[in-house]
Amino acid sequence: MLRPVQLDPALIGQPLPYDLYSESGVLLAGAGLCLADAAHYQKLAARSLYRRAASGNDSVQPLPRLREIAAHTTNLVTGPQARLSEAELRLLARAFIALFRIDPDACLGYPRLAPVAPPGLNHDLHALFISILLADQLEFTEQRIESLAAAALTMNIADMSLHERSLNGGLSSSDQVAMRAHPGHAANILEGCGVTDSEWLDSVRQHHENLNGGGYPDKLSGAQIGLAARVLHVADVYCDKLAGRHYRPPKTLRLAFKEWFGGERAHLDTQIVNLLLRRVGLYPPGTLVRLANRETACITRLGRNGQVHFATSFLDARGRALDPPRERNLETRAYALRNHLSPDPAWPAIAWPLLWGY
Repeated sequence: MLRPVQLDPALIGQPLPYDLYSESGVLLAGAGLCLADAAHYQKLAARSLYRRAASGNDSVQPLPRLREIAAHTTNLVTGPQARLSEAELRLLARAFIALFRIDPDACLGYPRLAPVAPPGLNHDLHALFISILLADQLEFTEQRIESLAAAALTMNIADMSLHERSLNGGLSSSDQVAMRAHPGHAANILEGCGVTDSEWLDSVRQHHENLNGGGYPDKLSGAQIGLAARVLHVADVYCDKLAGRHYRPPKTLRLAFKEWFGGERAHLDTQIVNLLLRRVGLYPPGTLVRLANRETACITRLGRNGQVHFATSFLDARGRALDPPRERNLETRAYALRNHLSPDPAWPAIAWPLLWGY
């Protein structure tokens, strides 16, 4: 089984300690090959690179494990509040962080195509993974990352069914009142089950506060809103726009970022939005695209600085499944990226984990 690997610049001038493969399992560089200079390193490091699984964490299959933990989380957060405990919620947050560390691209992309939980919680998990990605860029400590992940996991814990309705249909007037109250209500529930972590609680309370003071529930503004809460707000809005709502289709990131730097500029921390754009680019993992040869492909791996050089084709030009999926170089004319796509119910069954090498 292949696992993604980041090539260490310290290997320049040294022999490779292991074989390196492409997404589709093609051997790119054999163990013992010497990286002669920086140019040689850069040429290889520009690719999405993989190595054969060995032992320890490499033996964990992150996507089945993600489904397993998400199912347990669903049972916990949609059940009686008396079952909630600070210790178990924190353990779940740590488990999701651990999976992200094994394969961040799969955690970001796979749930977009094959939801691992009901829509409301699937959204929260996507926001959790985006929050970790941003926290890493902001050099949060592991303790702060854990608090932020726990906040993402529990930000809508006050009424998960309310968030299901907001995703799938219109909200009644009483629902709208409850929606504006849910951040404070969720924080109160967490305090009731033993949470004393101030950053966790504040991030939950403040994840709908806008920098211009127009958010809710407390109309905080500027520096009154914690950095972690601002990160979570950006992640929450980002995931909402990518997923779409009953009244609007999903947005491409090009349109989403245009909105964020336009009419929504006063709502979000634009420095964090900029950081997100630089990190994920306009084609984050899980983005479906049509190629010049009419194949249907998926962006599965983030390139450096959000640049995408490869995609994985899973349907041929006639809409037939490719077995196995094929890695395509987007910088060649035949496989140039043409446009975004949305999943089509008419497609044959797709083994989505194969696109990430599982």
